[in-house]
Amino acid sequence: MRAHISVVVTFAVVLLFASRGAAQGPIVSFQAGATPIDQESSLFELGARFSPRGGFGGDVSIDLYPQAIAAEALAGVVDVSLAANLRVGPVFTLEPRVGASILGVVGAGGAVAAPGFSGGVGLVVRFDSRTALRVDYTYRRLMSGDELYTVPSLTAGFVIHP
Repeated sequence: MRAHISVVVTFAVVLLFASRGAAQGPIVSFQAGATPIDQESSLFELGARFSPRGGFGGDVSIDLYPQAIAAEALAGVVDVSLAANLRVGPVFTLEPRVGASILGVVGAGGAVAAPGFSGGVGLVVRFDSRTALRVDYTYRRLMSGDELYTVPSLTAGFVIHP
């Protein structure tokens, strides 16, 4: 039951962020995906991405990990990047990006943040002027203490063009 509640709470937070972003002008996508932890397991992530409308601009991705809510914590990752939109034919757009990332966890025992850098690419497939599907791969290198960790993710989502 707690797992279902955590997904609902996470989705509500994502909707709140996405509705604010859509009114401000960027292209907004709701996304879900996975962040591998090791060879056998991964974390489910749910979030929103705010992408530039033009050929070049800022890209912000906010993703939460609902499993953390079951452990009475809030965990998520934010990527802030410079991105370019490269049209590949009438239907496809590639969006390479590079920028900064921070992974944060807040719980009863305190808070921890792991900053770093990220890079990735998104593929947007447009169905019409308002509807598209987006698939993104993001590669992150995050610092925690003296250690550097690789935290990749693969997400897919629906794009909203207001």
